[in-house]
Amino acid sequence: MLFCALWLNFKKAQPDLVARVHLQLLLVQDGKLYGRYPILAVIIRAARLTEVIMRHDILKNEYFVQLGQIVINMLKILCTNAAWQRRKLGKILQDWRAIYSQLELAFRKESGEGSSISNGENASAGILKHILIWVEEQTYWIAHRFLILGLQRKRHLKMTVGDGSAKQKGKKRKDSPKDLAREARIPPAISFLQCQICLAEGLALLLAALRNELIVLQSPSPFNSEHERFLQHFELLQKACIPDLISYPSFKESTSYARISSVVMYNYFKDAQKIAKEVKSSFLNDPDRSAELRILEQVAEHNSVALNVISRVGALDPSLKVSFEFIHHPYFATVVVKRS
Repeated sequence: MLFCALWLNFKKAQPDLVARVHLQLLLVQDGKLYGRYPILAVIIRAARLTEVIMRHDILKNEYFVQLGQIVINMLKILCTNAAWQRRKLGKILQDWRAIYSQLELAFRKESGEGSSISNGENASAGILKHILIWVEEQTYWIAHRFLILGLQRKRHLKMTVGDGSAKQKGKKRKDSPKDLAREARIPPAISFLQCQICLAEGLALLLAALRNELIVLQSPSPFNSEHERFLQHFELLQKACIPDLISYPSFKESTSYARISSVVMYNYFKDAQKIAKEVKSSFLNDPDRSAELRILEQVAEHNSVALNVISRVGALDPSLKVSFEFIHHPYFATVVVKRS
């Protein structure tokens, strides 16, 4: 992806403020990338379309002009420091979502949705289809970057809790991520993301289960309610509908009934570990992604063992201490179980 490739190369250099300013000037000159390539041509190439498309009349539409400007703004944001990026990315997400909606409406119109015409998609519809896919990819990458920057700010946070008894089971999930990962049609990149999702879900449910079963975690903040904290973290993503239909009530419903016994029964950590093992062979030519998968697998395995220890010993041993530490991965915590 365009922004992902740019950011990875930029991150390795770790430039200072002056270098960032110079990079902004070099990247975009007179509305062109490096002062040579029209932004629309860059978008067309990134969306895997041929440059012949540049002569098509559909590119004269206002939403393509707006898309080009948003890409320019995005390139400039990526040249700033982490704090400024975090501030700006959440806002520009809404612009990307708005452009996506405009392109989607145009695609439906061009493809004759709802009409009696069924002669296949025309050239305009084909162009819009490719651009829609590309815009969606960029939007989700921006959302991912926005969340990662937030996690970086909180990576040193630790939460230590004592263990209690497990009594009530939570809701059974509808689909098993490990089963979904086996689908032959799912690309390795999606399986990689699914592995991360499983780890995040496992940690979220474990925290919820500990909170539900232990009074020590239920002390309310004098400044912010849980709902307010949810909005502080995710309101900008909600406005951009990433993901669709997410809300605080749905989050509350999914965590209110979590218990240690149910977290063990539907062990997301095992799912993450299995997916990481299965998808590793797909990234043999990508050292960075391979290294990331090894770490994710390590965290998942460690957390799965820790979860079983909590379930087996915790209810009978009030001296058991559970902490969440970033000793292997900067964003996915490792569950550490000790006896005081």
